[in-house]
Amino acid sequence: MMNYNNTTWEICVSNYNYEKSIFISGIIWNISGFCCSLIGIPGHILHIMVLSKQSCPKDPTSLYYIVFTICELIFLIGIFWLWCANMSFVKNDPRDVLSCRIFYCILVGSIALSNLYLAAVSIDRSIMILFPFRYRFIVTQSSVTFRIILILLIVIVLFVPHYFYLQYDAKAKLVLCNFTSSINDKQIHFTSIIHSIIFVFIPSLIVCIGSLVLLKNRHQHRRTHKHSSSSTARRMHKSSVLMFLISLWFFVSLLPALIIEIFVIYDQLFFHEMLCSMRQKIYKILLNCFLICSSVNYSTKFYIHLIVSESFRMNLIQFITCSNLSNASRQLRMKVKNNNEQNINLILKKAPEKVIHI
Repeated sequence: MMNYNNTTWEICVSNYNYEKSIFISGIIWNISGFCCSLIGIPGHILHIMVLSKQSCPKDPTSLYYIVFTICELIFLIGIFWLWCANMSFVKNDPRDVLSCRIFYCILVGSIALSNLYLAAVSIDRSIMILFPFRYRFIVTQSSVTFRIILILLIVIVLFVPHYFYLQYDAKAKLVLCNFTSSINDKQIHFTSIIHSIIFVFIPSLIVCIGSLVLLKNRHQHRRTHKHSSSSTARRMHKSSVLMFLISLWFFVSLLPALIIEIFVIYDQLFFHEMLCSMRQKIYKILLNCFLICSSVNYSTKFYIHLIVSESFRMNLIQFITCSNLSNASRQLRMKVKNNNEQNINLILKKAPEKVIHI
């Protein structure tokens, strides 16, 4: 409903119960914030310890897993602090203690880094599938380290402007903080669009495409060698299907972040001077949805890696039992090596078909 007077437009929706939506989304956020922190923080700490324990990892992409796990751990700790402040378990809000500028850059910056590193893993995996013979020359330890540092520097540069135009406000409009009154609206709109594209849309799209490439490769291999496919090949095909479904969930779980950015831009462009109490309630609902989806998404990476990776499960068992499973690890490496040799022989003998073991 729109009511007009001499000074302002007031845009409100009187026939929708926003209070009930805020209450329901708040309850879901309080439950999911605690559960995701409870299972996510220990899982990520264990993930980092297991990956760091591996001696001389042959796969350079394992560095990506370490760094984006650290980023997600930082995010989960910040979310847990924010949840404790929301539940009044701690006296001070982290946005008030660290300043909203610093807290926003740490929390959202860690999300951006995690998304970009996960996209980099998908790109390297696609290179492994499309160019199996040149993969080890393209994806090296030094190139992976260089990309990790480059992505970190890009994120830092793009988040520098946030330090100058964000401030703490309980009625925050930009996910966690509010704008300062002196900032230029065009700069806000431009920065929000850039962040939505670079940190949300492009990484999630790359992850989906990479998983689709992997699924197509496994499906072609299974269809070509239908009668001679082993149990390992069938397990690999099931894992690729699972990874594709997970990538779709990753894309869907990031949509609230993209929606809230678009909503902020639209609201600031057209209704910045208009008074409406419902707008703040809409922001609150979107904020709760963003926190819920982000908490679920970034707290489950350890368990996803545990499900889809047989070698990681072996390393985790070795780490937990504190026993020397060198024989089992050697057998697993020999098994992988034999599978790779068989796949390469099939490529050389029958067709230019690209088949790899990931």
